[in-house]
Amino acid sequence: MKKAQVAAWLGLLAALSAFGQRAVPGVRLHEKRIVDPSPRGLTLVFRLILRNPAETAVRLTRYDYQVVIGDAEYLKLQVPLPEPIRVEAGSEITIALPVKLNFAHLFPVVPDLKDKDQAVCYVAGGLIFADDRGRERRVPVAFSGDFPVYRGLDFAPVPVEAKSLSIGGAEISLGFALRNPNGFAFTLDRLAYSLELAGFSVIKGEIGEGSSISARGEKTFVFPLILDFFETGAAVADGLNGAALDVRISGEAEIATPWGRWVVAFDRTAKTPVRKSSLSAGAVPAGEKERGQTTFLHHNGPARFMGEAGGTDFAS
Repeated sequence: MKKAQVAAWLGLLAALSAFGQRAVPGVRLHEKRIVDPSPRGLTLVFRLILRNPAETAVRLTRYDYQVVIGDAEYLKLQVPLPEPIRVEAGSEITIALPVKLNFAHLFPVVPDLKDKDQAVCYVAGGLIFADDRGRERRVPVAFSGDFPVYRGLDFAPVPVEAKSLSIGGAEISLGFALRNPNGFAFTLDRLAYSLELAGFSVIKGEIGEGSSISARGEKTFVFPLILDFFETGAAVADGLNGAALDVRISGEAEIATPWGRWVVAFDRTAKTPVRKSSLSAGAVPAGEKERGQTTFLHHNGPARFMGEAGGTDFAS
């Protein structure tokens, strides 16, 4: 009888235990991604898969974590969930754990980071699960991810070249440079752009995928145009006959980075020099093709593309 009572009590204690060993929720890292990059900071997103091997549902009620970058603690948080995340019995779900990095707050904590190209973020903490009876179990987690010290992209108009000027119009070349001040290379998947001269929209278009820009590299895109001053107005005519005029470059770029695809919007206006000189010529590189559809004013022809390191390419 005593043995039977002991066995019964042991069974009851096992039933009342928070979670059996086989019923412990599982947590594993699925992927890492960077979103919302800017020179002010970025968000490192850890996507986690939560698996519930138990025969009853559990709920993720809260979590805590510590973020360490270099040898310094950057962040330590306890986060309650107003609406617990339910994981049904024998199933799994994916959740996102975002870690927002603000460079203005981060650089004082890790002073040498501002001179680096990238760093590693270490995250350690725990996820607290509860069953329908309110019994809790904390599952420890630890993972890491590298991130760039992102300095943005620089889009800037290049000097306007005036090949010919008359009372009624002009033949010019107009373009912009895309500079990468970061310590990583990327591929340009899409570049939508618009260029204005003295407030008048003269060209807009899109450059397709294929261009790659190295770390701290630069590419310049230049387009030949024929302008009619009766359409553009006196401000454009005066600017081209002078030493400089306002050029606005705006648009959106999609780039493929080692941390995923990013979308970067740009809009910049700068007083740009006007050069009264003939356009230079260059050789067509083997296999080079037109890199995008471009709309020209009173001119239908390929855009001129200037490559890295001062080289000049022409779209075929």
